[in-house]
Amino acid sequence: MANIGTDSRVFEEKLSPSLQRLWARFYPGHYPCRFPELLFQHIHASDHVLEIGAGSGRGRQNHIAMRGKVARYVGIDPAASVLTNPYLDEAYQCKADSLPFAEESFDLVFHCFVAEHFEFPLACNREIRRVLKPGGLLLFQTPSRYYYPMLAAQITPHWFHEFYVRRFGSGRTEEEVFPTFYRLNDDRTIAGQLHSCGFTCEIEHHSIPPGYLRFSAPSFLAGVLFERTIERKFPALRGWIIVLARKIA
Repeated sequence: MANIGTDSRVFEEKLSPSLQRLWARFYPGHYPCRFPELLFQHIHASDHVLEIGAGSGRGRQNHIAMRGKVARYVGIDPAASVLTNPYLDEAYQCKADSLPFAEESFDLVFHCFVAEHFEFPLACNREIRRVLKPGGLLLFQTPSRYYYPMLAAQITPHWFHEFYVRRFGSGRTEEEVFPTFYRLNDDRTIAGQLHSCGFTCEIEHHSIPPGYLRFSAPSFLAGVLFERTIERKFPALRGWIIVLARKIA
């Protein structure tokens, strides 16, 4: 799919004028977003696709919606708002560790910024494997547990996450803010769990703009410096992990 990226305006809307100028200087237009590109490379018109953590579809949650692009597009979410998501063919209110589908129902399962909310990731991955067809794909994106905002998030109370979503969110409601556990957010854990569940897997690390530090110019510039020096030398410290796993037949 041609030139899929994340528009910088997603982050600019609530910035002060000085921060808007800094953002435009360092991240003009958009920055590459690998996950949607990878996802659309692997779907086919005949596929049955499951999205875990599909949400309500409000705001910018629908940026990778694929209704009409595949034969069946199903979404699940613990929040009841998923039942009104207009971008899904089918919606179910449930958790990933107890999927209401028959074995081998889907060609591809994906989730985006959901793995960090799995309280029992091994159970979730076993369920995902169960509903995937032989050779089916699991694709997901999640923050690295070693990325500095995630280190802070692990000791931040849940009410602060709700406040942050209200202040800087992308269409989510407080109902759609869930506790974080970070039990599937580093290479060793991801590879170990997926292999034990019967998957092969490939793992990528990607840097992102310092959106979590956009509350002041000094903090933002410190984030830019960190991204363009330390992260380039140590990939595990980059913000996003992308995983492509295939069910072993």
